[in-house]
Amino acid sequence: MQEFIKHFRRDNADTWSCLEPAELTLPGGRIQVTPGSRFVRGTKFMGVDLAELLEETYQQRKRP
Repeated sequence: MQEFIKHFRRDNADTWSCLEPAELTLPGGRIQVTPGSRFVRGTKFMGVDLAELLEETYQQRKRP
């Protein structure tokens, strides 16, 4: 997940934008995201709330 977040820009706490092709493998399968895609918290993409997942990772990285 640490590498996955590098392909996104945090627009705000609820919205993330993909800047370059990204791929994430989860237990449920592989997710591929194309540049220009935007994800809003509460909306699922391929069964996953990517904005929530990205926000959780962002918050973990901010902690000392």
